[in-house]
Amino acid sequence: MTIQVLCCGVITVDTIALVDKYPTEDERVIAQEIIRAGGGPAAVAAVALSRLGISSAIAGTIGNDSDGDYVLDLFKHEGVNTDGITRTETATAGSVIVASRERSARAISTRQPIHQAPLNDRAKTIAAESTWVHVDHVGIKQLQGAGVVRGNGPLISFDAGYGVEDFDVSTVDLFAPNDKSLMSRHPGKSFEAALKDDAEKANSIVVATQGSVGSSGFSSDSGFVSSPGFKTEIVSTLGAGDVFHGALLAQFIQGFALQEAIRRANAVAALSCRGLDGQSAIPTTSELNTFLSGVK
Repeated sequence: MTIQVLCCGVITVDTIALVDKYPTEDERVIAQEIIRAGGGPAAVAAVALSRLGISSAIAGTIGNDSDGDYVLDLFKHEGVNTDGITRTETATAGSVIVASRERSARAISTRQPIHQAPLNDRAKTIAAESTWVHVDHVGIKQLQGAGVVRGNGPLISFDAGYGVEDFDVSTVDLFAPNDKSLMSRHPGKSFEAALKDDAEKANSIVVATQGSVGSSGFSSDSGFVSSPGFKTEIVSTLGAGDVFHGALLAQFIQGFALQEAIRRANAVAALSCRGLDGQSAIPTTSELNTFLSGVK
């Protein structure tokens, strides 16, 4: 089966606790729920794509440990191709996350990947045959090392979470920061002007997430477009941005123009917040369509 999107970057195993309120110093609180789940921006995007009917693969580094085995089982269950994963003797990355109902927020303690191996040969082959390659802050560096560049193979999408003040947007086809990261690049400009500036100078699509407010984008075809967020049951917002980025690519591949693609990706991200982790509540395309049919 031809892979439509290769996702490259961080792969983690997360332990997540849901509490009513954060504990104070030396305080113990009772968790309503504690689960173990897969995480990482690229990994969550790959699962979102697969749930939405897009054939996806994941490339990254995990350990030769039980967490690595757990990750592979998760991807197999979700139908995500794992040929691009490299296993090493270092530990699989992971996080301990406490989600607070009181604040609708989370606190994260992360074990970062100690070593990220270069893309393996199978990942390079998949990238060359894919329609899109989607990367996070780690994956963008792996692409550069593998010689995957814009205009010579797949389209490139970058989930630009942080540290992108000086990033060259012209190196990617879709630049997707959050609103804070976008504005850090354009001090003194309006939000719309910042989107337009990056998109026009790079001849790229730029889409910025704005939390519960929604998302906005700019392209040469659409100009500035915006779509509000959706109100749904919220258990946790963990991974919602990562879900949005995978869902946005799915909508592009399925033929939707920028504004409708953003609207549908907003809905997918909102529905994913029904789960404590970033993956379990991601809807299928059928579930997404049913939800949107009931929205006025």
